Amino acid sequence: MLKVLRLTLSLLFICCFTTVYSHSVVAKDSLLNFIQLKNKDLREQKVVYYIKWYIQDLPLNRLAFKKNYIARSISDSNIENKQALMLLMESIYLKRLLKFDEAQQVLVKAIQEQQKKSNHFLLYTFFSQLAFIQTDAGNAINAIYSYELAKNEVKNLNDPYLEALLYVNISDTYYRSDLHSQSLFYLNKAQNTIDKYKLHQINILRLINYNKAENYFRTGNYDSLNTYHKKLSQLKNLTYHRLYTSQKRTGYYLLLLKHNYKAAIQVINTLLKDSLYFKIDIDEQHLADAYFNNGQIDSARCVMNKLLTWPSLGNHPEIKFHLYEMLGEIAQLKNDSKQAAYNFKLALQQSKQNVNNLTQVGNISSQVKINDVQSLYYENMLLYKKEQLKLRFIVALAFLMVVVIAIFYRSNRQKRHYEKLLYAAQKHELATINSHEVRNHLSNILGLLDLMNDKNNKGAELLQTKNYLKYSAEQLDKALKNVSQKLSD
Repeated sequence: MLKVLRLTLSLLFICCFTTVYSHSVVAKDSLLNFIQLKNKDLREQKVVYYIKWYIQDLPLNRLAFKKNYIARSISDSNIENKQALMLLMESIYLKRLLKFDEAQQVLVKAIQEQQKKSNHFLLYTFFSQLAFIQTDAGNAINAIYSYELAKNEVKNLNDPYLEALLYVNISDTYYRSDLHSQSLFYLNKAQNTIDKYKLHQINILRLINYNKAENYFRTGNYDSLNTYHKKLSQLKNLTYHRLYTSQKRTGYYLLLLKHNYKAAIQVINTLLKDSLYFKIDIDEQHLADAYFNNGQIDSARCVMNKLLTWPSLGNHPEIKFHLYEMLGEIAQLKNDSKQAAYNFKLALQQSKQNVNNLTQVGNISSQVKINDVQSLYYENMLLYKKEQLKLRFIVALAFLMVVVIAIFYRSNRQKRHYEKLLYAAQKHELATINSHEVRNHLSNILGLLDLMNDKNNKGAELLQTKNYLKYSAEQLDKALKNVSQKLSD
């Protein structure tokens, strides 16, 4: 009975867990939601980010299932450029399987298709992905060229986030080639871009801080490494496992630079078993270094021999040189001169290949910087011409305003002058009317009144005088009305 009860409870727990898990997967899996977005550009970007996120990060044992699901979802949709998106996914998938040549061929086909349509976002994505593949394949030279093509597409997009992200990706290629000054140069450009446009996405902040920490670890700069480890620790996102990985990895970097190899070994081994930690080949390499520096040469040799069998290191002579050199030193410690000579010989071969790659990458880096300077010069010249044209327009506008003000001022002065002349003329005219008409008629009336008061004046003469008096009074009235009218005007 007790066994039955336990079995029932177990089945119930499993069912509940499965239900919760299925709901969480559905909630998290938003590809169908992205496909149904109405905005074409946003839809395309979201689907691309979804593909890159899952295909790049999923464990290999779950990758095929996820790839088939994404392919089926895109194929059944009416989304534009579905063929190009399928090729992108296939290319990332082949890269995960370390089939670099096939991955490049698939991506080149996608690029040729999109170049006919001038889809700048997809072209930027494809050129960047092509550079990722070439970097992992150990072809840093072609990777830099691909990034230059991606940079041209970013200019057309005018997207500061993509611009900053591109600078980070370029820095990674230089970092892997041990060209740390160039790597930091592009990381600073990325930082300047996000500061200029006030971008605060946790992804780009993590990338910049983590890549700077990697460079400072490689160059043995403990203080700067510690600074960027603290910056990474200040970023908070419990669901972002890459941030968790960056914080933990830079943490054990500090232990290695402090020569606390025993603690570093313990931390690295713990992280290699941590399901939340995103493990890469470099962790095993640092574990081997820690074992070697801690005097555990057998453990170091075991890890290094395992690393040398991994296909992912086949195109990275800088790593293989380091491993063969350490194996040679271990053979010397064990007094195996023959094995030591053999390992040092292999290390020398890898060193020559690495130096040759560095020389070519350095030359291309110099040419790219020259191109950047020329591009910056032309951009500044264009900006100068725009500012010059703007200044000329402002000067012309100012001159025109001065002319208008001068004309207005002159017109106003002339108006006041003519008003004064008009006023003087009207005043003179009123004075003339007053002296010649009003006073004349008034004098006539006064004279006629004197005649009427004369006793010798007969009836006929008196009547005639009255007529003259009436006429003069009417003329005086007209003159006064004329004065009144002019005063009103």
